[in-house]
Amino acid sequence: MNTLLFSRRWLADYCRRPLNVVLLVAVPVIFVTLSAGSLAEFADLLGGTTDLGVVEAATAGWAASVLAGVAGFFHVAGTRDADRRLAGAGGGAVQVVASRMGSTLTLALLASAGALAALRVRTDVADAPRVIGATVVFAVIYAGFGVVVAAFVRSEMNGSLIIVFTWIFDVFFGPAMGGTATAIRFFPLHFPTLVVTDVASGHSGPLGDLGLAVAWAAVSVAAAVVALGVTTGVRRSAAKGSPAQLRWLAGLRSASQQLRRMPVMWILIIGLPVAFISTSIAITPDDPIPVELAEGGVRSLQILSMIDVHGAIMVPITVAFLGSLAGLFVILDSAEADRRLSLTDYRPADILTFRMVVIAAAATVATLVSIAVTAVSFSPENWSLFIAANLMVALTYATIGVMVGPILGRLGGLYVLLVLPFIDIGLAQNPMFDAAPPSWARLLPGHGSVRVMTDAAFTAGFDETGAALAAVAWLFALGVAAAVAFRRVTSPT
Repeated sequence: MNTLLFSRRWLADYCRRPLNVVLLVAVPVIFVTLSAGSLAEFADLLGGTTDLGVVEAATAGWAASVLAGVAGFFHVAGTRDADRRLAGAGGGAVQVVASRMGSTLTLALLASAGALAALRVRTDVADAPRVIGATVVFAVIYAGFGVVVAAFVRSEMNGSLIIVFTWIFDVFFGPAMGGTATAIRFFPLHFPTLVVTDVASGHSGPLGDLGLAVAWAAVSVAAAVVALGVTTGVRRSAAKGSPAQLRWLAGLRSASQQLRRMPVMWILIIGLPVAFISTSIAITPDDPIPVELAEGGVRSLQILSMIDVHGAIMVPITVAFLGSLAGLFVILDSAEADRRLSLTDYRPADILTFRMVVIAAAATVATLVSIAVTAVSFSPENWSLFIAANLMVALTYATIGVMVGPILGRLGGLYVLLVLPFIDIGLAQNPMFDAAPPSWARLLPGHGSVRVMTDAAFTAGFDETGAALAAVAWLFALGVAAAVAFRRVTSPT
C-alpha cells in the first residue's frame, strides 16, 4: 500500500509543473511527425533499411526512449537526498525504490503513448502489436538507464548529457541506419530496432531478436533497482566553494571552477565530435547530391559529393546540440550561487558576463574540435568564414540554452533543446534532405549561419551577405532575450 501511495505522490510531484507532462507527450509527437519521413530517407541514403514505413515506425521508439531516459533521470536526480531521508525515517528502502521505479515506468508508458499516437497519424503500422510492444521496450530500456545514471552522477548536466549522447550514437549508428559493425550489437536499442523494422539479425542466438530486446529491458530495470537500492543509504558531502577575492577576479575564478566541475561535458565536447562526425563521414556513400549555391550573385544547383556535404553539415549539427546544452546547464547549475551574488555588489550584467565566459569557452572548444575532425576528410573553400559561421551556430544555440533554462527549467529546457536544433539544423537547413532550405526554414535561428557555412564550404567567393546579417540579428535578439530571462535566475525570490 505504501508503495502505491509513494508512486502516486512521485507522479503528483512530477505533474506540479504541467509543462513537463505536456512536453513528455508533445515532444514525441513533434519528433515523429516532423522527422519520421526525413530519417527514413536518410537511412536509405546511408544504405540502411530501405522500407521507409518500418523506419518511420522506429522513430516512435527512438522518441519514446530518449524522453523516457531523460524523464527517468530527472525524476530520480532531484529527489535522491529526500528519498534517503524518507527511507531512513521509516519509509523503507524497498518501498521507496519500488515506488520510484513504478512512477518512472509510468512516465515511460506515457512517452510511448505520445510517440505511438503521432505515428498513427502517419501510418497504419502503429497499430501492429510488434510496433507497440517494441516502442514500449525502447522506452523501458532508456527509463532504466536514466535511473542508473541519476543514481551515480551528481551533476544534472553531466547525467543528462550522458543519456542524450548515448541515445544519439544508439540511433544514428544502429542497424536502421546501415550500421553493421560488431560493436553496435551491444547498443541497448540494437535488437529492439531490428524487431520494430522486422529485420532478422542472424546473430541473436536461441533467444531471438525479440527475446534479446526484452532481456535488455529486464536488465535495464534490474540495474536501475540495484542502483537505487545501493545509493538510497549513501551520504554525499556537499561541495565547498573557494574564498571570495576581488570582484571581477572572483567572478572569473568562479567561472573557471565551474568549467573544472564539468568533466562529462568536456569529455563530450571533445569526444562526441571525434566519434560522431568521423563515424558519420565514414559510413556515408560517395554519391552525387544536388546543393543550391550562390556564386557571383547567381543561384544554381551544383552536384557535390555526399561525403563532403555530410562532413560540412555535421559540424553545425554537433555544435548546436553541444552549445545549447552548455548554455542550459551552466546557467541553471550556477543559479543558487548567482542569486547570492545578486545580493552583493554584483550586478546581473556582471554575473551573466561571468557565465557567458564559461558558455562561450565550451561552445568555442566544441566548434574547433568539430572542425578539426571534419578537416581530416573535408577542406572548405574559405576556412576563416567556415569557422566563423559554425562558431555563430554554436553561440546562437548556446544563447538559446541560456534563455530557455530560466523559463522552462532543466527538464522542460532539455526537452526543447532535444527538438529545436534537430529540426532546425539537422532537418530544415540540411542540404542532404533538400538542395535548398524550404521557405519555413528561413524563420529558424540557424538559417543564416548555415547558409554562410554552406557558401564558405563550397564556393570561393562570398554571396550570403543577407544570411550573415540575419545570423547576427538572431544572435543579438536572442542575447537580449537571454539577458531578460537571466534576471529570473538572479532574482532573490
